[in-house]
Amino acid sequence: MSLYLCDLGGGFEIFQDSDGYGFTQDSVLLANLANLAPNDNVLDLGSGSGVLGFLALRKKHVRSVVGLELQPSACDMCLKSIEKNSMQDKFKVICGDVLDFKKHLKHGEFSKVLCNPPYFKQVQATDERSTSRQESTASLADFVKAASFSLKYGGELWIVLKVDRLSSLFAALGENRLEPKLMWLVYPKPSLDVDTVIVKAKKGGKVGLETKTLYVQDDEGNYTEQFNALYR
Repeated sequence: MSLYLCDLGGGFEIFQDSDGYGFTQDSVLLANLANLAPNDNVLDLGSGSGVLGFLALRKKHVRSVVGLELQPSACDMCLKSIEKNSMQDKFKVICGDVLDFKKHLKHGEFSKVLCNPPYFKQVQATDERSTSRQESTASLADFVKAASFSLKYGGELWIVLKVDRLSSLFAALGENRLEPKLMWLVYPKPSLDVDTVIVKAKKGGKVGLETKTLYVQDDEGNYTEQFNALYR
């Protein structure tokens, strides 16, 4: 493991591993687009290095964050970042499997759940990088089930994933009393197809889905003002 500090702005720095799988643009988009408020108790499922939690604390000033992460090395890295930022009273990380969510979490404990799950079905996870990208133990449906259990009635799951997994997500949401209410369609460029989606689902919500569009770059390769605004 080769650690370095990454500046998140606002005085926040978190450790990353140059030899492992670091956080991506998708985590930053999710943390910025999620409707989080200062009174929210937030759960991050598959929290990795903790970037979603730290961004929620820095930019949305949430009350507290709990991260549930499978890989011990990622948990240790997150703990170092918690200490570095003096967030021991705000951020807790639990090293455990999403499949064992009832062992680690309380029913209806959280108002918001954030999730950037592994994007791909398992082929062969042999290291930390592939484990974070592939469903090595828990499936997408398992993450959704854990989110539903952990959310209070009326709470929200905010999840980011590749568009080709959308049908699997909607099936899992329906099985777990989570109603999709808002979907961001994220396009790399206007001339390219949608690549990523960010979905808000409400526990016990009524039927009704709104869609919004985000373009990361224009067709000349320049970042759009809409995208840049999320990084401020």
